[in-house]
Amino acid sequence: MVYYETRKIKNKVYNYVIHNERKNNKWVKKSKFIGRGAVSKDKINEEIKKFEFEMKINRVYRFLSKEEIKEIELIKNCFEKYKKNAGSSGVEKLKEWFSTDFTYNTNAIEGSTLSLKDVHRLLNEKKAPKNADLKEIYEVQNHKLAYEFLDNHKGDLNEKLILKIHSFILKNIDDYNAGRYREVNVYITGSNIKLPEPENAPLLMKNLIRWYQNSKKDYHPFELAVIVSMKFVMIHPFVDGNGRVSRLIMNFLMKKYGFPEINVLFKNREEYMECTRKANDEKYESIIKFIIKTLKNNYKTLLFGDKKLK
Repeated sequence: MVYYETRKIKNKVYNYVIHNERKNNKWVKKSKFIGRGAVSKDKINEEIKKFEFEMKINRVYRFLSKEEIKEIELIKNCFEKYKKNAGSSGVEKLKEWFSTDFTYNTNAIEGSTLSLKDVHRLLNEKKAPKNADLKEIYEVQNHKLAYEFLDNHKGDLNEKLILKIHSFILKNIDDYNAGRYREVNVYITGSNIKLPEPENAPLLMKNLIRWYQNSKKDYHPFELAVIVSMKFVMIHPFVDGNGRVSRLIMNFLMKKYGFPEINVLFKNREEYMECTRKANDEKYESIIKFIIKTLKNNYKTLLFGDKKLK
């Protein structure tokens, strides 16, 4: 955390911003001098933000380079400015656009045949496409319910939340297994990855949540969100809906830590799946680079217009 502090030396006031962090059971304190005498609130807030940014990009993380941290922090800051300038109606429009596009792509990755236009009409005009499969209609409606539930959830990630998300995903499709850990073996289509036995899923999920809680200080929030989603999908705790839940979890954590949500596009499915397979061996470099690239492509036009974002 970064905060403001004054020090009085020989009747003169010196202003500092302080970064305080606990490492190896010790508090590590770093300070930055920002001037003498009276300092305005705007100046203090500006210096706090600058110092937070400096501390983030100068810290060594497991999988993110200094340049990558700069990129994602830039997008995060631009996204915050965009929302502030857009106002409440603009933010609602943005949310409608993203949730529709995200729902289309995440279901398409899992095999849905509905088009983006079909999904838009179903979610925003309440019109079901003619001759559409009922299961695919439920998949769209259910994903929107799960997304909206997470959008309003103020707590942290835990097992109860994950089970609740899944209960939405399989609602009216497989009510017996909705919100319930699987009781049978499952497989990833097109992959020879051996997934855990069903009896191990509950313990593995408890371990995942424990790992997440214990790793917050060791990982950048961006890489933490990606890795949690990958660890989850390799447990595959549910009979169906694991991919969709994994991306919902990732976006919940992205939003929780102030980052824009990620929309993995259907057209990039093969690259995404290949990166996911590598993550099964705890090789997370590829999936993190893929998600950074996806983040930039998702928002480059919205946030930067015609300006090039490298």
